[in-house]
Order: sequence, then C-alpha cells, then structure tokens
Amino acid sequence: MLTAERARRAMHATGGAAAFLDGAIVHLDLPQAVFDAMLEEFDRQQAARGLAVDTRRGRERLVRQLRASSASWPWEWTPSHFEAWSAAHLRDGRTRATLRGYQNAIVAFCSFIADARYRWGVVCERLFGRVPAQVTHELNLVRHKGDYEGRPDANRPLSRAEQDRFFKVLDERARIASCGHRKGAATAHRDAVMFLTMLGWGTRRTETAGLDVDDFRRNAKTPQFSRYGVLVVRNAKSFPGGPPRRRSVLTALPWAADAARNWVEGVRSACYPDEDSKVLLPTERQGRITPRQINLRFALIRDEAGLPDYLNPHCLRHTYATTLIEMGWPMALVQEQLGHTHVATTAVYTALSDDFKDRVLYQSLGMDWDDDQVLRVVP
Repeated sequence: MLTAERARRAMHATGGAAAFLDGAIVHLDLPQAVFDAMLEEFDRQQAARGLAVDTRRGRERLVRQLRASSASWPWEWTPSHFEAWSAAHLRDGRTRATLRGYQNAIVAFCSFIADARYRWGVVCERLFGRVPAQVTHELNLVRHKGDYEGRPDANRPLSRAEQDRFFKVLDERARIASCGHRKGAATAHRDAVMFLTMLGWGTRRTETAGLDVDDFRRNAKTPQFSRYGVLVVRNAKSFPGGPPRRRSVLTALPWAADAARNWVEGVRSACYPDEDSKVLLPTERQGRITPRQINLRFALIRDEAGLPDYLNPHCLRHTYATTLIEMGWPMALVQEQLGHTHVATTAVYTALSDDFKDRVLYQSLGMDWDDDQVLRVVP
C-alpha cells in the first residue's frame, strides 16, 4: 500500500503540462488551473537547482503580482505589461538593485514556461491559442552599472555623535528598566548588546538573529578576549541558490568582547535561566529574534535619539567597516571580516569620518591633532 501511494505521488509530481494534454480532467477555471500548475512545476524546477524555500516563495509572489497588475495570464503577457509593472515598483521607491532582483524572478519564470522541454507552449497554444514568450530583453531590464545603487543618504556609517546619541538612549532605557525592576529590563539589555554586536563584529540582521552563545570562540592570538576572540557567523549571506555560508570574524574591538562577556555570563543568564536555550539574543518568550524585529527595535531607538529616519541597522555594519579602515586594517582583511566576495563591495562600505580625515591632514602638514581637537605644531 505504501509503495502504491509513493508511485501515485511520483506520477502527480511529474505531471506538469502533460496533465492538460490528455484531456481527461475538466477544470472549472481552466486558465487559473494552468497558471497554478505552471507555478507548481516552476517551484519544482527551482528546488532541483537547490534554491532556498524563501527564494522560491519570493519568486512565486512576484509572478502572481505581475499576473494581478497586468490583469492577464502569462501566455498573454507582453513587454508592455512587464515594463508597466517595473515602472510601478520604481515609483513606489524600490531601488534599482531591488528592482533588478524582482525582474530576475520574472526572467526565470518566463524562460521556464517558454522552454519547449516543459511543453507549456503546446498546452497554451492548444487551450488558449497563445504561446508564452520571454517578455524581458536588454532594453527593459535594469543593468548593473555601479558598485552601489541604494540611496546616497542611506546605508552609511554613523558619525561619532550619532553613535553616542543612539547608544545613550539604549543605555538609559536599560538603566531605567533595571532600577524600576520593570518587565522590559531583559529586553532593554538585549537590545543594547544586540546593536553592540552588530557594531562590534559587522554582522547583518539575519546573521545577528541566528547567533548562538556557542558561536563565540577563543582566538589563540588574542588571549585577552578569552572565549570572545572570534565570532563564528554560521548563516552568512549565501550565493544565489546556495546554502548559507560561514565565516569567522576576528574580534578587533576590546569593548565588543567586554559587552559580549557581560551579556553572556551575567545579564543573559539572569534574565533567561533556561539552560537548554543557546540563543544569544532571545525574545521575551525565549524564542529567536527575527530580522524584522531588529528593524523595529532599531527604528524605535533611532527615533527616540532624534536621528534621521532613513538610517537602518545596516548602517552599523558600514560603521564597523569604516572603523577598521581608520584603525589601519588593510582593505583585504576588512573584506574577509565582512565576508565579501569582491573588494569593490567592501569599498562601498567605507566612508572615512571627518575627524579621521582632519587628523590625517593635520599630521601631513606637520601638526598634531588630539581627541580634544587641540592643534599643536609638531617641532
């Protein structure tokens, strides 16, 4: 019985366009049935390529979005439908890089249904008198012309004053909650160490959310940091269609190691006594914080600190990269710390602060610059 059930499922899974060619099944809504079957087989094709579930679901969402916005079926799509959909996303504020990712989903889907090997062209011509076509071409796709395509004023390093204001709010919230023995004391402390971690090791939102306590390791070269000499990022940003990558980030900032130690060995163990949980940044219910929650917590602190509303958590990663450059780290080593494939990407993350540029300028002119901004001529 079990073998027969498996055989039945296998036959159903490989049906695809063939299910509409034998005419044995009558569909009440034939266009919708064909469209759903296209998406189902497209999902199997992407799964066979090793694409992650989130990637596949995102592509399906975009295909359904184009179907709704064009009020037409894929075998009726024209380049004009695709171009109107793309233009609407730009009007809604999507960046060129984001739109390019959206467009790639449509390129992949149209290539799939137009491929003769999957026989959807035969099905559509027989049932609807139309053949699916690739509606994208070199003249209506966003091309990658630069290293960075986001907003010029966003995703930038925070200035020293902005850092001070941001973390002052975090410290004050934690102090008030602790003094008043409020329920949110654990959350306030977690938020502080969460953003200090992003600033101290340059982790992305998804990477930060996935950290465990055991991801901190010793580094024999820096024994002063004890078990906090290296942070192993297990779910780093993956290549398209690939699994999450891993990278080991060396601890470069002593205060980051101190913050992690105080949290893991002190506050966290007191606030979250569950010994079975290894999550570094748990929620109130001892679950794992999500990237969306990190965005919301950052926006809350940012607004309370009176910082520009376009700043987001990724600015902390830019600040980390800039800090290493100002400390004299070679660009290649900063690239390795950030997990970038190309050094050109790392260069986008670095924007030297005005204080640092002033210091270099004064020293090149034979003048000394101290932290109190007192100028002294070097004899």
